[in-house]
This record gives sequence, C-alpha cells and structure tokens, in this order.
Amino acid sequence: MPPAVIAALGNPGAEYAATRHNAGWMVLDALAEKLGAAWRAESRFPALVAKANFASSSIHLIKPLTFMNESGKPIADFLRFHRIESAACVVLYDDIAFEPGVMRLTVNGSDAGHNGVASCIAHLGENFIRARIGIGPKRHPAQDLADHVLGRMPEADRAALERATPDFINGLQTIFSHGLPAAQNITNTRKPL
Repeated sequence: MPPAVIAALGNPGAEYAATRHNAGWMVLDALAEKLGAAWRAESRFPALVAKANFASSSIHLIKPLTFMNESGKPIADFLRFHRIESAACVVLYDDIAFEPGVMRLTVNGSDAGHNGVASCIAHLGENFIRARIGIGPKRHPAQDLADHVLGRMPEADRAALERATPDFINGLQTIFSHGLPAAQNITNTRKPL
C-alpha cells in the first residue's frame, strides 16, 4: 500500500517554532511550501492539514496541534476518518541519535524515549514509516534531555537542516514513486553536508 499521509511531530506555539523538537514541522513546512499546499485548521482532530499532489500521488499533510506527548491521537483520528491504514503514514520527527543534516527512514521499532513517537505507537501501532530527522545528542552529559530538545536550534544546526531538506524531500518523494527500500538507499547512506 503506497503512503497517503505525511505527518510531522512538533509543539504548537511561537515559543517552540525554532526548537529542536520541531524539526519535523520544519521539514514538513518546507515540503508544503514546495508543493504549494495551504495549511488549514481542522478542529475535529485537532491539526493543521493540507492536501497536495506529490510524486503523482495525492497526499495529506498533517501537523497535530496537541503537544508532543499527545500527538498520536490526532493522527490516528485523521487516519480513521479517512479510512487510511497506519502503514500508509509517514511520521517525521526529531531524533538525537543522528547529527543535524541526517534523516533515516525506518519502520517499526521502539520509541527510543521519544514521547511523541510513544504516543504514535500507542494510537497507531508500530507499523508506520518513520522519518527520523537528526538534531544531535545533548552537548553536555549533565544537561536535561527535555532542555536539549526544547532548546532553540543553534544556527549551524539549523543551517545543516536547511541544506539537507531538499534531499529529505527527495527521499520522501522516492517513497511514493519507487517505494521505501529505494528511499532508504538515498537517505540512509547520506552523510551530513
């Protein structure tokens, strides 16, 4: 079944817009802009949603408007409403396991301590495609992880993410045009710029 939805995890509100935890939203916003897709509020889920044509497919874009640790429910409600299986959903989110400028596409696995992914697993099951966007590990061992992911993305990290975003979009498009293994060959072997 080809994917039909790309969802991104993040926190709503201007104070979170430039934080590491919102890396998924940053990439999805860039994709929406490239496709000319307009966001609209959908209160019943609640989420910002857009529809676009991507790689000859019609897809839904979703940004849940709940906070990170509740983000799985709006995505699940959206999928249920549109009768879309979770296997047809790609979820973009920040991952401390990778440096900025890296994206890894995977399926299944644990939440690795990510509250947004834990919420998605609780509401969607494990069978969704994960687009893990590198934000880098904590810079100081004593730093609280929440402070790290909720901290503003340093300029160098933001620049690495922005440079890599066209490649990330190419990887996402390849999922739709040629399937996940072909997309993984692009994204999972790529080094940060």
